[in-house]
Amino acid sequence: LLHVEDLTHDMRLFRFATAAPAAFLPGQYAVVDLLNGVSRCYSMSNVANEEGVWEFIIRRVPEGRATSALFDELAIGDEVEIDGPYGLAWLRTDNERDIVCVAGGSGLAPMLSIARGASEAGLLATRQLHFFYGARTPADVCGGELLAELVADGAKVHFHPVVSMPEAGSTWDGATGFVHEVARE
Repeated sequence: LLHVEDLTHDMRLFRFATAAPAAFLPGQYAVVDLLNGVSRCYSMSNVANEEGVWEFIIRRVPEGRATSALFDELAIGDEVEIDGPYGLAWLRTDNERDIVCVAGGSGLAPMLSIARGASEAGLLATRQLHFFYGARTPADVCGGELLAELVADGAKVHFHPVVSMPEAGSTWDGATGFVHEVARE
């Protein structure tokens, strides 16, 4: 484990390094074998790289064996086993259409990987990226600052956060409802 960063009150970014390059397509996932013998599938949030860096955005599951190990037991320098990549839902670069990513909760990870992959491939110079992110409350919204890194390259990135349960009296003035319904509109 190289790095841990809180994104919200219950989601963290975990960064691991392997001796071999991190070879995967944006949107794929890997199996992470943890210290306590529990294995879970998590999508990468970064892109393939020669440095062997694998990033995962993971939401804590109350009393979850895997997330309890990740959030409470794993320390910088500890080792896990990463097996992958797996999955057929990856970025397709062979069309001219704009890109729409729809995610909720920790589903942010594969969509962020796709957005980063599109930027790395130069696709965002000629296409728009609309990123719809659904969260329960305003405190659960994240990802906008991570997408903002792509805008520095002149990309046309539009972040559309959607909250399904805005708190009474909150200052939330963004979209409300379910993310898939807002994306459809």
